[in-house]
Amino acid sequence: MEIAAKLPKASSSPLNKLFHPRASVLVSNFVPISSNTTILKQIHGFKIKQPQLKNIGVVFASSEPQTSPTIVSERWLLQPIGDGDSRHIGFKVDLPNAYEIASDEVTVGRVPDKADLVIPVATVSARHARIEKKKENLLVTDLESTNGTFIGDKRLTPGVVATLYPGNSITFGDTNLAIFRVTKLEATTVVSASNVEESDQVEETPSSTTVSETTT
Repeated sequence: MEIAAKLPKASSSPLNKLFHPRASVLVSNFVPISSNTTILKQIHGFKIKQPQLKNIGVVFASSEPQTSPTIVSERWLLQPIGDGDSRHIGFKVDLPNAYEIASDEVTVGRVPDKADLVIPVATVSARHARIEKKKENLLVTDLESTNGTFIGDKRLTPGVVATLYPGNSITFGDTNLAIFRVTKLEATTVVSASNVEESDQVEETPSSTTVSETTT
């Protein structure tokens, strides 16, 4: 059962704004050169062992540093600013916690089965309002609630979308227990590629020529 509540003027109070991982790139060129088997030739009584081909090992080449784009993530919070007075309810009611608008669309209300963001206060309707995140904006629509939805002192027309800005206060039917300050937090993450330096490694087998005399 909902309780109609008088809505005094919403008080306003100022409020409140967040790594630097590094990624690396390694380019490797593998240049295998197989060595020939030793070939023996007999020329005029001499055996000549032909030189072996050089065997070059793995060569590591460092890449130029690369930088990924800056990633900016936004978080919208509703922070309670009510005085916690519940005498108009008739019994003790705790002040709600702060809420983060984590989804693109959130239904605000009193009943868990009907709302995503639940405010357990009798003056809040079962389905009170809808909040949407669109193009970096926060939008709110009153869903024909009994005690109304307010931005500051202005009561919203049911079904009509209104924009919430950082620093606004929003009231869901009760200025003592269901009034919140809208806060926008921005977390900026810059991802850059580190310059990985690897020394070139070359392994080679020295060539050799052997001449030996044969008996005939």
